[in-house]
Amino acid sequence: MFVLYVLEGCPYCERAKELLRSESCKYETVIVPNDMKIKTQYKKKYGMNSFPMIFVERERNHYLKLGGCSDLEEYIEIAKNIKNTHLAMDNLYAVYENMYSRK
Repeated sequence: MFVLYVLEGCPYCERAKELLRSESCKYETVIVPNDMKIKTQYKKKYGMNSFPMIFVERERNHYLKLGGCSDLEEYIEIAKNIKNTHLAMDNLYAVYENMYSRK
């Protein structure tokens, strides 16, 4: 399950939602008001500078920060490669954690 913090009318937010729909991934969106003060609060809270802000559920109610739209595209490509090698989802999370812990 993915959680996306999005802005209305944001092309990257729309791209992320379309990508998840096309891959039949479950997701929910949280619409962030297009108010500079509120957007700044989200940016500080989650340590990201742009929208969408995307998180992936690691365990029930435990989410990992994925990043933005381009990070989602990379994540899905990794998932496809792992799926093609018949590895478990836990391996995907391990790869993801290693990949993003270096950033």
